[in-house]
Amino acid sequence: MPSAHRKKTGARAATLGDVAIAAGVSASTASRALSGNTAISLETREAVEAAARQVGYRLRIQGARARKSATKIVGVVVGGLDNWFMPTLLEHLHNAFRESGYHITLIIDSMSESSSLQTLRPLIDGFLDGLIFATANLDSPVVAEIKKRGIPLVLVVRSVDESGVDTVVVDNKHAAVEAARHLYELGHRDIGMVMGPRNTSTTRDRSAGALAWLEENGIPRSDVPIIFGDYTTESGYSNTLSLLSQSKRLTAIIAGNDTIALGVLSAAKRSGIAVPERLSVISFDDIPLAGSPLVSLTTIRQPVAVMARTAARRLLELIRDRNFTPASMDVLPIQLIQRGTTGKAPLR
Repeated sequence: MPSAHRKKTGARAATLGDVAIAAGVSASTASRALSGNTAISLETREAVEAAARQVGYRLRIQGARARKSATKIVGVVVGGLDNWFMPTLLEHLHNAFRESGYHITLIIDSMSESSSLQTLRPLIDGFLDGLIFATANLDSPVVAEIKKRGIPLVLVVRSVDESGVDTVVVDNKHAAVEAARHLYELGHRDIGMVMGPRNTSTTRDRSAGALAWLEENGIPRSDVPIIFGDYTTESGYSNTLSLLSQSKRLTAIIAGNDTIALGVLSAAKRSGIAVPERLSVISFDDIPLAGSPLVSLTTIRQPVAVMARTAARRLLELIRDRNFTPASMDVLPIQLIQRGTTGKAPLR
């Protein structure tokens, strides 16, 4: 099991002088541009802001947005509550912030379009001290826009390709390798995958990790059927029925998360396929229901409590001390929890 570690995107904190050099202006001009001084042309301000992002300079004030008085309220953004992992994460985030004298307000929005940010801008700009994002999509422009406005932001569970944003995740590629290895060691060679949305880092990394490991061990990617959908039980159910109708030889399925896996198990039951005698199922998260005797789901555990506390700590650091250090990525350990939904592959 890998240990938690933190990656930094630079050797030292970027300074205002670094910004000035990158933008080709004086330090005083850079300072006035970043403070929103209207005497500085819009073109120069945009150039200085771009230089600040390039060198990893964390802005105390961005554009014309002056620092408001602290409210000790932070926003937590989730795409929905269909994913059973989210209520558990929210509970731990609530507890972590409450211990520091902060409260959270829940925002249920995919935040995949700029219009979402525009709608919520009065709340975000005028009321919240910072944001926790648990819903970021790989192609969402919102993360970059929030970063540009200098709003304290931490991503949790999912990451984006945009650099310079504090992120708290697990190593999803390694988690998928462990899932694939577990099935392989049980003798499974006909393995399918029922995953979440393509445009999320969790789906991308989990599918890539499993496919790469299986290929290295003699199972070509073309022999591993995969269907993408949503992180919901309904999606898991319908996509599993489709997968089983296409690939009747499957003896194991890797589900994108536990919520999807519940749908996989329902589809197997609907199809008269015994688990794990004829079909093994493994997934990710380890939601509370996964350990119940009725489900007994084999899964890759995410340390949700540690994840929430780490994300809360990172956001509070940004709020309390808006220093100009490079952003970091905290990568937390995972653990394989073997229960009753995986077993030895049936004889061909």
